[in-house]
Amino acid sequence: MAKPNLYGKVSAGEFYRKAGARLTEEADASQRLHKVGTPERIAPLLKAYHMFDKAHVVMLAEETLIPMEDAATILRAIRAMEAEGWERLRAEGGHGLFSGEAYLIEKLGEEIGGKIHLGRSSGDLNSVSARIGLREKLLGVMEAELKTREAYLNLAEQHLETVLPTYTMLQQAQIGTFAHYLVAWTLPLERDFLRLKGAYERTNVSSAGAGIGTGSDFPLNRERTAELLGFDGVCENVRDANAGRDFILEALSAITILTVNLGWATDTIFLFASNEFNFVEMADRYCGTSSIMPQKKNPHSLMAVSETASQLSGALSTTLMNARSISGSVKPVLQHFDATVDALNLWAGIISTLNVNKDAMREKTLEFWALATDLAGAMVREKNLPWRTAHQITAILVRIALTQGKKPAEIDSAFLDLAAREYLGRPIDLGDETIRQVLDPLRAVKARTLMGGTAPSEVQRQIHRCYEVLRKHKEALQRMMRSLEEAETKLENAIDAILGEA
Repeated sequence: MAKPNLYGKVSAGEFYRKAGARLTEEADASQRLHKVGTPERIAPLLKAYHMFDKAHVVMLAEETLIPMEDAATILRAIRAMEAEGWERLRAEGGHGLFSGEAYLIEKLGEEIGGKIHLGRSSGDLNSVSARIGLREKLLGVMEAELKTREAYLNLAEQHLETVLPTYTMLQQAQIGTFAHYLVAWTLPLERDFLRLKGAYERTNVSSAGAGIGTGSDFPLNRERTAELLGFDGVCENVRDANAGRDFILEALSAITILTVNLGWATDTIFLFASNEFNFVEMADRYCGTSSIMPQKKNPHSLMAVSETASQLSGALSTTLMNARSISGSVKPVLQHFDATVDALNLWAGIISTLNVNKDAMREKTLEFWALATDLAGAMVREKNLPWRTAHQITAILVRIALTQGKKPAEIDSAFLDLAAREYLGRPIDLGDETIRQVLDPLRAVKARTLMGGTAPSEVQRQIHRCYEVLRKHKEALQRMMRSLEEAETKLENAIDAILGEA
């Protein structure tokens, strides 16, 4: 009995894995999914597969590794695929990273379509598509991150003199301003941008031509393929190009750190939005309510942003362990970048619409002893006391005041002398007017004029600096995006040139 003719046959999934060639059985469904991937896993990478197919054919033709006429035939078929809907056709075929070659063989036959894979491996397809897919996700995260910083700074400019207590261990510490908080949340995101940009630079180098780690004995022009795909350079050593996964780990680490930095802000707003604090109120659009407690205004959107950090921390840990396993496998991570963009956009919306209760913030500064440090400082300046002596006198004063139920506004020079006598053995006579001035929260923040301090003028300087950095980072992002757009145009022009010659 004659054996079936395998030539030109396109099998399901890994299309070239045909029963009767190297293996005798058709692939199990689980094998096909492992090699080709699920539709959900494949979808974000289809564009990368498509770009790589086109660039590789152009390079092969320019280097005369395949006849110009055959390259033109292949590229016309790809253009026809685009006219019909390349994403749908690639997805429906079920061949994943091999969707281009499978389509071409079905349309043109193996004699022509089978030439596209010359000098290329599954490893090339996987690594190149990972870099293309990841760089696009990184650009999206950077764009959303810039919007969040802008939202912080816009709100900060409105609250230079909005005083509130700062907290350590959830205990009142000293006096700050809401603007100072917002600038403090902006600065880590500046560093996050640099981490993301660095990750992008190390991602955006081409691994095309690496084969499966030894390259090819065909004279592939790796630089040309990189140029057509918008890469900034070539990952030179082909084994490193094929097997290196650190660019994925770096990018995932960068967004994990970013979401942890967001968590610093979200946790604070979570607290400030509580009934007990009542410092801020989120817009209703970002809140839910309760099915049993009608009074509730639950910050569900805030919870969604906050949870992203936990999810990414877990994903990073898993990915690190997978990367160091014997297989070196790194599972799909692109969905985590989408989640980060969603969290950033949501958070920027929350911040942009936040209602700030200035009165509640100021009232809280007067209820407890967040100005105790300033009172001790006044004793040092006015009475030339050692800092530790002034510190201990103030500590005793706070203890006595709490015992007697007195608030800071009720303290006078005579009351302070009770504490001074207990510790120092004599009064210090600081004066009622000095105490009154010291216990003014706005005066306290205005006094901190050192670099990075809370004085409104200094915070305004910090805001201006942050806006300038934001402008430069926006320009850097635009350059990266423009470079990819120019490469896309260059690729299409190269295709047009081949079609014009044939």
